[in-house]
Order: sequence, then C-alpha cells, then structure tokens
Amino acid sequence: MRVGILVGSLSQQAYTLKIAQYLAQQSTQMQYFNLDYSQLPLYNPDLDLTARPVAWTAWRKVVAALDGLIIVMPEYNLSIPGGLKNALDILSVPMPDLPAQGKPVLVISASSGSRGGMLANAHLHQVLENMGLVVLPGYVTIGNVMEIFDENQLVDTYTKQVLATQLASLQSQIYERQMLQAQTQAFQEQFALSEHRLTLLEQGRAIAYADLRHLTGGLAIDHLVVQPDRRGKGVAQRVMHLLMAIARNAGYQVYPYCSYAQAFLAQHVEYQTLVAADAKSIK
Repeated sequence: MRVGILVGSLSQQAYTLKIAQYLAQQSTQMQYFNLDYSQLPLYNPDLDLTARPVAWTAWRKVVAALDGLIIVMPEYNLSIPGGLKNALDILSVPMPDLPAQGKPVLVISASSGSRGGMLANAHLHQVLENMGLVVLPGYVTIGNVMEIFDENQLVDTYTKQVLATQLASLQSQIYERQMLQAQTQAFQEQFALSEHRLTLLEQGRAIAYADLRHLTGGLAIDHLVVQPDRRGKGVAQRVMHLLMAIARNAGYQVYPYCSYAQAFLAQHVEYQTLVAADAKSIK
C-alpha cells in the first residue's frame, strides 16, 4: 500500500514535520512517500485550459498512483496553510478525472496551544470531503505539541497510542477500498460458476479453473489450474481476485488448501479478513 504524506508547514523545523517523520518510521503494511508541493505554481483555472504547468500534471499523476493520504498540518490564522490549500485545489480539478477522489485520508493537526489546531482540522475535513476523499472519522488534534517531543524524538506514550490506532484505521480503510476495486474489476470477467468449480473464460474458451468445496459458511479452494498456453500471464491471479470477490459478495470465509491460493493470500493482505480464522494454520 502506497501512502503519501503531506506536511502542512514548509519549515524544516516544524513539529508537524517531526510528526510526519515519526509516522513514516512505523512498521505497517504501508509504504510512505513524502509529497513535496512547495514548488507548485498557484492554481489558475485558465491555465488548465491553455497552458497547464507540467508541475500540475506531475502532481496529479503522483497522487493518483497512491492508495491513501496522511496530512499533518499546523493551524495558520485559524485555518489551512496556504501552500497546502493550493496543492489540494490543484487536485480538485479537472473533472471528471479527480486524482484523489475516493482515497482514504488521515488528517492530523498540531499546535502550540491546547486546541491542537481544531479549527483548521475541521476546515480541512470539509475541503477533503467536498473533493470526494474518504476522511477518517473524528478529529486528531495534538495540543501543546512541544511537550510531546524530547529534541526530535516523539516521547509521549498517549500520542504514540493515538497515532498507532489512526494508522491501523487508515490501513483498514485502504484494504476495504482495494477489495471493492478488485471486486468491481473481477466481476467484469467472463466466467462460469458451478457448485464445485469456477471456470475463467476468454472469448468463450476455458483458460483456467479452480476446484471448490462448500463448507459451513466457507469456501474451500482445493486446486487451481491454468491452461499451458496461458501460464505466466497473470491468469491465476485473475482467478483468485474473482474468487475473493465472489466470497466477499456471498459472505463466505475462504479456506485456501491450494498452495497457490495460500501464496496469493499471503501477498494480498487486503483479503486477510476473508480468510477463515481456523484456516490460517493450513500449510
């Protein structure tokens, strides 16, 4: 999972930058990327029609390739820092290809005062929701931010716990979105499903199949076969994505007895909630 981090302050001494650096060091399934928007030209809608800056196009492509976002910001004059707002404005157009739409986003604000940038946090929630992003619920605010650091190290136990909980929530949101996207794509496949077999078709021809067993509340994947002329072309992955979509849609838990299914599910952690608890020890 690729997650971009935007820091609302451009200062290299900012506490929001230190918080972002702490987040990027946490061990999760997410890979973090620092998103530098400091050189983006101010948004002018006329330029989108006539002479779109290369920097805008690159910025939109970078964000489009991410699975989620984290924004860590201070509060400037009771609202969102101008540079960050400009970066978001550029992402809000052109329609209908909105590069950030639908992506989960975690918003964190921090300040030297006790409110932790609450007004800016609430304002940013409104902006992001209007852009079509999925903002994690609640307001994550860090007040008296200087007190949670010892030099450049975050030392406050409570803050660490809050951030760990928020990262776990963001990861869950990204998993959910990935599963929905995979399900949508998988159901565009041509296939035949019987009680004991799923067959993947191309132009009416069977190119792969999976042998299945229906268990109580579950679906066992016993065997997966790809036709010799279609091997090494991602066909087995297509079968597994389709199986996961079917299982999720039917409310089944999955029992991967097939070695390929086991390897696939170990790699695609977004499907872990579909694997039956008593199946995770299957070798």
